[in-house]
Amino acid sequence: MSRRADESDELTSLLQALPAPEPSAELLAGARRRYLEAIEARDRRAVLTGLAAAVVSLVVLATLLTTAIEPAALVAWLAEAAADLARWVTGVGVVIDLVPLSIWMSVVLGSTASVLSLVLIARARWLALMK
Repeated sequence: MSRRADESDELTSLLQALPAPEPSAELLAGARRRYLEAIEARDRRAVLTGLAAAVVSLVVLATLLTTAIEPAALVAWLAEAAADLARWVTGVGVVIDLVPLSIWMSVVLGSTASVLSLVLIARARWLALMK
């Protein structure tokens, strides 16, 4: 085992001893450009693979939903969800109309002050950790 390692070290030292000119700037620029293009192509393939997987999973999910649930039941559930949402929006509108503006302003200012104080505390802790 050590004999093979010695041969490898000897070969490495012989190869390093060979005089070789520095690669030209044009060669280095071309190699860098090809390397960046290969990285971009790999990233593009990864994104397209993820997108294809997402589309396939959505199609499978839609197929399973339509076979497991009747389409009429699905439409009825969506209509019921839309009606619930409309009820909630109407309720929020009524509450906004009934509560005076001065109370809303005090609530907004109090919430803003509490959020800002939490942000300042978090920032101070972060700065203390960075030291």
